[in-house]
Amino acid sequence: MLAEFYSIIRLQDESDEMLSRGFKDQIYDVYRYLPPELQVVLISATLPNEILEITSKFMTDPVKILVRRDELTLEGIKQFFVAVEKEEWKFETLTDLNDTLTITQAVIFCNTKRKVKLLLA
Repeated sequence: MLAEFYSIIRLQDESDEMLSRGFKDQIYDVYRYLPPELQVVLISATLPNEILEITSKFMTDPVKILVRRDELTLEGIKQFFVAVEKEEWKFETLTDLNDTLTITQAVIFCNTKRKVKLLLA
């Protein structure tokens, strides 16, 4: 079953990379406009002081989950990247993958609300 999370969760991956490339002001601008009830997932390979600063400044009761490097594993997880030539072919390609593979759980990232709604339709 697909779930519609875009209205309640903000996911920010590679936070440390974004900060190291000079996007601190833009990140702060985004967080200033988020509703306080929004759940935020901030993912980072490292925890520099700037990441901790974001969590203390913009999050209420943040929960920190640390994983030791020797415990990081992708056993049993398959990751796919498919280069699709045209935008209009993406949904059909995703459907073909779903029909071909045995998928019990999946995370699909979309860059617009419209694409999320298309997947949920």
